Amino acid sequence: MKAALWCIHLMADQRHIAVFDAGKTSCKLVLLNDENYAEVEVLRQEFSVLQGPPYPHLDIDAMWSFLCDSLAIFETKYGIDALAITTHACTAGLVGADELVLPILDYEYEIPPEVATKYDDLRPAFEKTFSPRMPGGLNLGAQLHFLRAKFPKEYASAALYLTFPQYWSWRLTGVARSERTFLGAHSDLWLPKQGTYSSLVGGEFPKKLFAPMSLAGDTAPANEIAAKATSLKLGTPVTSGIHDSNASLLPWLDTDGAMSVVSSGTWAIVMSVGGTLDRLDPARDMLANVDARGRAVPTAKFMGGREYQMLTGGAVGEISVSNIEAVIANDTCPLPGRISGVGPFPSGPGGWTGFSPETDQAKIAGATLYLALMSDTCLSLVGTGDRVVIEGPFAKNTTYAQLLTALIGCPVHLSTDTTGTATGAAMLLGSARPRVLGPPLEPMKIEGLSAFRDRWRKLSAAGSALRK
Repeated sequence: MKAALWCIHLMADQRHIAVFDAGKTSCKLVLLNDENYAEVEVLRQEFSVLQGPPYPHLDIDAMWSFLCDSLAIFETKYGIDALAITTHACTAGLVGADELVLPILDYEYEIPPEVATKYDDLRPAFEKTFSPRMPGGLNLGAQLHFLRAKFPKEYASAALYLTFPQYWSWRLTGVARSERTFLGAHSDLWLPKQGTYSSLVGGEFPKKLFAPMSLAGDTAPANEIAAKATSLKLGTPVTSGIHDSNASLLPWLDTDGAMSVVSSGTWAIVMSVGGTLDRLDPARDMLANVDARGRAVPTAKFMGGREYQMLTGGAVGEISVSNIEAVIANDTCPLPGRISGVGPFPSGPGGWTGFSPETDQAKIAGATLYLALMSDTCLSLVGTGDRVVIEGPFAKNTTYAQLLTALIGCPVHLSTDTTGTATGAAMLLGSARPRVLGPPLEPMKIEGLSAFRDRWRKLSAAGSALRK
């Protein structure tokens, strides 16, 4: 754990970068060609949260087994020259000398009210952290406070509090690190403007719990334990790791002009590169992310992927302009509120604008229009800049993208990367070349779309105000 940090650079003859991408509901190991980041192969596995005891927590043993087995497969088939790590936010573990002292808490766990209330009195002001108070354990500070309050013996025995990408890097290298893109994702533990820890670190929580700071692309060599478990070559460079939304953002940081990126998955994260922090409103789930270069990025978000699954019930199928027109004509569009406490309407009314749909096709059309309306709202809050890039699973939904183009009135481009966050994570190991944008999409032409959007926003805002 006290090993010195190594910074190893890829050699010119290296060919393959593996990326471990841990999402909220699944993990992937993606193998990329390091010359153009083309996808070679992807292995994926779904995971469920273990309900306890002592609280809902991630199945770390199963994730580790998947990672070890998948690395062994890729190493045998292709050879791995470096490993990059990226994970979802709001997740960290207390570790001792060589293992967790407590299971890694599921961030959707509802922290007991008496503990949460005490934490509310401790956390720094939004104007300092640009981190809104979020439900459950969506603020890392709230998680750490809960563990200290309910498990004082284990908390006292911990040597370090490792954020999720850095936890995996530590297991593979033995080198413990902290990293700013992860700490800057609504943790309450970071000051984006100052680029340093908030008053919670060194105040409520001892600073010794936090490992030395690293850059996301800093690497350390895979150790003997990892080489034996994974078949990686001893000394294979492993990155410190990066927050997944910031991995998605990285490929676009060097494009000209102001722009916004919609990074999609379980969450839809809308980031405005070059935007101002002056418009951030904590009551609307807005925050400042911290990009890979340490700069604060205005951000709005909603749980788009999760809500889409809830709204469609897993139904699949093709939809057309006529299906969207039918949603508007029949008044069958979802309203926000299925997941309380998040998104631009955190106390939304739920339900539908009118009657709920009966067919799978109507459900898919309504859910698609809902994603476009929510993305449009988030972009209106953070600012769209000159253009918008859609990255991740939403980029495969052309109907959604054309609707969004019509709503926001500026060019919208689809990311051509099939690997999502993996490309950005891999770029940390090489030269992060700017991505070339393809032609913008043609907007979907639907009569009455803008008027419907205005009515939908009023219903959403009014319902949210009533439920506060």
